[in-house]
Amino acid sequence: MIQIRRIVCPTDFSPTAARAVDYAAEMARSFDAELTLLHVIPEMTYPLRSFGMATAFPHLREELHQRADDALQQIKAQLGANTKVSTLLRDGDAHAQVLECAKSLGADLIVMGTHGHTGLRHALLGSTAEKVVRLSECPVLTVRASK
Repeated sequence: MIQIRRIVCPTDFSPTAARAVDYAAEMARSFDAELTLLHVIPEMTYPLRSFGMATAFPHLREELHQRADDALQQIKAQLGANTKVSTLLRDGDAHAQVLECAKSLGADLIVMGTHGHTGLRHALLGSTAEKVVRLSECPVLTVRASK
């Protein structure tokens, strides 16, 4: 029998991600699993002429962390006491951080939202969800936006 004990659910606070959180929370309650809500803040750098890259705006980063933490805590509160939820903030590339988080926590499942990007940009870059699906060591459930 398949046992799901730990679920990682990355969120960018979009409507699609909110729908994925709903799925993940329902699954966590059904399996009596631990749910980790993850938000990844991308690295902010800007080029310095002839000197490479420099990390930008440290006060902005602090503000982004505080706002993201507040939003994660709000989601956690909305899910209620009958859902085992923890929150996690990370910096870096979204797909890499989702994969690292799932691996380090020993996740049995990743539940995440996906967008239906099409066209050349999508073909060249791929989406975060596609990269996670392709590279994850555990199953990934992708949730589309409601119509």
